[in-house]
Amino acid sequence: MSWFQSSTPEEYARNHASASDIVACFNAENALLGKLAFLITGDQRTADQALARACDTTLHRNTPFRDWLSEWVKTTTISSAIFQRAQAIRICEPHYMTRRCTHAGHLWQGDAEERATTLRQILEADTQRLIEELDPLCRAVMVLRVAVRSSIQDCALRLNVCRAAVLGANCHVMTWLQRCAEQRPILGANPPVS
Repeated sequence: MSWFQSSTPEEYARNHASASDIVACFNAENALLGKLAFLITGDQRTADQALARACDTTLHRNTPFRDWLSEWVKTTTISSAIFQRAQAIRICEPHYMTRRCTHAGHLWQGDAEERATTLRQILEADTQRLIEELDPLCRAVMVLRVAVRSSIQDCALRLNVCRAAVLGANCHVMTWLQRCAEQRPILGANPPVS
């Protein structure tokens, strides 16, 4: 006798998202997912490819639970965009390896409301300026930390860079976001993404 009960096909179907649920979620979240992919890739065509790849992966791999579907598609899209730009992200690693962060608050991820505010700030920012001022590593760390609440260690693993580089890039991003919040002109250049 097995120590665990395997679910029946009916239970699986009830708990897991169907193909139509997955497609509907990608369609409903398209603007947000596209923007997150674009922030990482810095290129619309590559972002579109990452989004299509994320949908295909979700449809043809293990099906996520219905309750987790929204976070699943966000995480899968971000992972796909990181895969598309992996080399460019890793090239930036040496630049941040020796940087030290003296800001204790930069490691704090905030509560749900603070993260939502920061994500809204990022999504409403002038995308072209953001891409010009932040390199691929910084943009990937920013999206991972804010959009899916990744830890520093998780960022290092997902990006295949050292923890020191993630800490340095995170410090640079947090300082940049604070400066932008104080200056405010960077906001409002793009319409908000819902």
